[in-house]
Amino acid sequence: MDQDNLQPWKVIYCASRQEKKVAVYFEQRQIEYYLPLVKTLKQWSDRKKWVDMPLFNAYIFVRPTDVQRDLVIQVPGVVKYIRYNSNDALVKHDDVVLLQRLIEKGYQIQQHDLTAKLEPGDLALVLDGPFKGQEVEVHHTEDEAFVIVSVEGLSSSYKVNLPREVLKLNKKRKQRDKSLW
Repeated sequence: MDQDNLQPWKVIYCASRQEKKVAVYFEQRQIEYYLPLVKTLKQWSDRKKWVDMPLFNAYIFVRPTDVQRDLVIQVPGVVKYIRYNSNDALVKHDDVVLLQRLIEKGYQIQQHDLTAKLEPGDLALVLDGPFKGQEVEVHHTEDEAFVIVSVEGLSSSYKVNLPREVLKLNKKRKQRDKSLW
């Protein structure tokens, strides 16, 4: 394999809903890019339709040459390079290839925020396992990797340890009013 193909990718941040337009500009300027698109069922008041939507909102992977680096920023819709430790953030080539293969094979991929902190009382959606699709209430967080949830069913509750990776925050708990009248 050519050594150039193993070079890491950089990540740019685009204006909201401009990813596809930015990709067209990159194509015209012959700047190597990858915009991961996934088929998503969108519903309007009168119809449903499958549309290609960016997997990562407002982000595109680019691999510009040294000469093209500044041209990327000049493309309409591009806001900035994502930075890490005062340098452009880099994504390994193998990680981008894996993402491409998953999408090509038709795997259902959804982005969700693992950094969203789960607290007792929060409602979370289970993304995988026997409780997939179930909305659960978080009762107690033991550490960052696991939570204990209660699943209502058959007029009883079950406490289950679920990995954090299979939970997506649905609703934050409401703060109780502590004022006394």
